Amino acid sequence: MNSDRLRQLIDRYHLGIASEDEVAELDAELREDSHTRDVFIAAARLETNLYDEAINAIPADESDGDPVSRRLPLRVIGAVAAMVCLAILVASLVGGRGPKPIATLASSEDAAWESELPTTPGAELVPGSLRLISGIATIRFHSGAEVVLEAPSQLVLESPMRGRLLVGAAVIDVPDSAIGFVMETPNGYAVDHGTRFSVVVDKNQQTSSFEVIDGEISVHTSEAKDEVRLKHQQAVAIANGAIETIDPTDLDGTLKPTADVVRIGTNGQATSATRGHPKARRRDMLLVKQGLPGYRDFDRRSVMAFKLDGIDWDSIRSARLRLNLVPSGIGFAARLPKANRFEVFGITNDTALNWRVGSDWESIPAPEDGVLLGTFDIPRSQQRGVFGIETEALLEFLNSQGAGRVSFLITRQTTELQNRSLVHAFASDSHPEASGPILELAIRNTE
Repeated sequence: MNSDRLRQLIDRYHLGIASEDEVAELDAELREDSHTRDVFIAAARLETNLYDEAINAIPADESDGDPVSRRLPLRVIGAVAAMVCLAILVASLVGGRGPKPIATLASSEDAAWESELPTTPGAELVPGSLRLISGIATIRFHSGAEVVLEAPSQLVLESPMRGRLLVGAAVIDVPDSAIGFVMETPNGYAVDHGTRFSVVVDKNQQTSSFEVIDGEISVHTSEAKDEVRLKHQQAVAIANGAIETIDPTDLDGTLKPTADVVRIGTNGQATSATRGHPKARRRDMLLVKQGLPGYRDFDRRSVMAFKLDGIDWDSIRSARLRLNLVPSGIGFAARLPKANRFEVFGITNDTALNWRVGSDWESIPAPEDGVLLGTFDIPRSQQRGVFGIETEALLEFLNSQGAGRVSFLITRQTTELQNRSLVHAFASDSHPEASGPILELAIRNTE
């Protein structure tokens, strides 16, 4: 906030003529910025000095007459009120009472953030801004409205019934409990009437696009000079202060109602095992390590399974196995080569397919139980990111398995340089911040 605006807000506050919005603006700035609090306190002290001077200027023989407040200027009375308000504010700040949460970060997938708010899934969110740099995140407002945010994007949380998308794409799902939910953009806003709709804000083009997936919304320009009602699969764009009806098939990105990719998760069917240590496992991580010859008591490998029921393989053009690398907190990266290669095996040995979550080293598949489908490399300096394979061998393997459960084994081909090297970890379905393994099947375009 610039100094002129801050001075204006403080002056209007001390004079008792600030609007509710101005008081809220000042309060938010006081909570966030220590310099603003210093300026406010200095101004309040000045007002107090004026009050003292006014008291001293009252003749002694009049001090027992009418109450002082009847003869003091409004500015002095405002100073007293300001000091009382300041005391309440400071007590609130010191006491730890802040804004009430209005939403929850329900989940995130491959998410990277630059945010003033917490970004751990499950965190309670107060009014403020979320900037999603990469990945996908779901924010559930306490009204029940759910916003799926796609990077790169920035969402401002304003109240349980209001959000503001500054840039990027979002899909909003509004249950009956949140009918009337408002999603603003820089040049307009949509009011929900019980629906599911999507919004894309193009900052470069200065446009906002709205599409109804199901239900009904009303779309308004920022000045509320124009309004359009949209129903199922109708879309509009706001540009230059006007609303224009558009064909949904002309929209890019998330606004297209498409199913070009089928994503399949493990549904908890993933585990890792440690050689010689059956109890050394983590439920939230899939651990992988290859030790030095003679020091392999703590070798680790991971196995996962996906169900492929109902897949029309004639329509699948490619397949990708996606893994989210997360820090394990075990071992030293400096004791690894600069680049580390990982192998993905498709399990073909029927006997080895009987593994279960929690199986020990001897009970989970080994490389000789399958066929190599592909490899990927991870620099030792990197402990976060998305990795995996997308190969013809993977697609052929999946096609050969048909319906049912298929299993994959992940091993590290690269051995450590010294004992107690870094253990690599990939998120499982129960990881608190990243999504578990995903099998992505791309469908052929039949148009």
